Amino acid sequence: MNDVRSDASSPRLPKQARAQRTREQLLSAGQAELSEHGFAGATAKSIAARAGVATGSFYQYFVDKDALLRELAAARFASIALRALDTLAVDDPAAEGAGPAEVRARMAAVVQLVMAYHREDPGLHAVIAERRAHDATLDAMTTSAERALIARIGALLAQWKHPGDHEAVAFVLFQLVEGAVHSHCLGHALVDDERFTRALVDALVRVALPASP
Repeated sequence: MNDVRSDASSPRLPKQARAQRTREQLLSAGQAELSEHGFAGATAKSIAARAGVATGSFYQYFVDKDALLRELAAARFASIALRALDTLAVDDPAAEGAGPAEVRARMAAVVQLVMAYHREDPGLHAVIAERRAHDATLDAMTTSAERALIARIGALLAQWKHPGDHEAVAFVLFQLVEGAVHSHCLGHALVDDERFTRALVDALVRVALPASP
C-alpha cells in the first residue's frame, strides 16, 4: 500500500504493525488528554506518557497537536457522515412529497443522531469547536463536513416539495439543530431531553414544511 499523509506536513503513516499500534496508542491517548485537559492542557509529553512511549515518539507520527487533533476530527466527521446517510437518505420512496408525519419522524431521527454525536465525547467536541477558529485546515475540514450534510438536507427539501430556497433553508435547519443541540448537550440544559427534542422537532417541521399547520 502506498504511503499517505494525514495532512501536507505530517510524517508518513507507518507500514509496520508495531509502529501502527504505537500510532494508534498515541491517537487514543491524545483523544483522552484533549478531552480531559483541553487543547492548552494536553501536551506532546502528556500524550506520549499516557500512551506509554517516549515524547520523541509523538513527533515520529505527528508534527504537533493540531495534526493529531485533525485526525481525530476526521474520524468523528466520517462517523457522523455514515450515520447521516441512513437518517437523511434521499433515495427512500417515503421521502417523495412527504407529509408532516414523515418529516417529523425524519427530523426527530436527525435530532437524536446529533445529540448522540455531541455526547459521545463532549470534551473532544468542545476542543474541535474551539480550535477551529485557530486552525485553517481544521476549519476547512469542518466546513466540508457541514456542507455535505447541508447538501443532503437540501436534497430532502426538494423531495418534500419545499417551496423556498432549498440550500438556504437547509443551512437554517442545520444551524437550528447544531446550535440548539450544542447548547443543550454541552451547555446548561434548560429542559429535559424529551421536552427539548419535542420543541426542536416542532420548530424544524415548521421550517421544512411552512404550509403545514
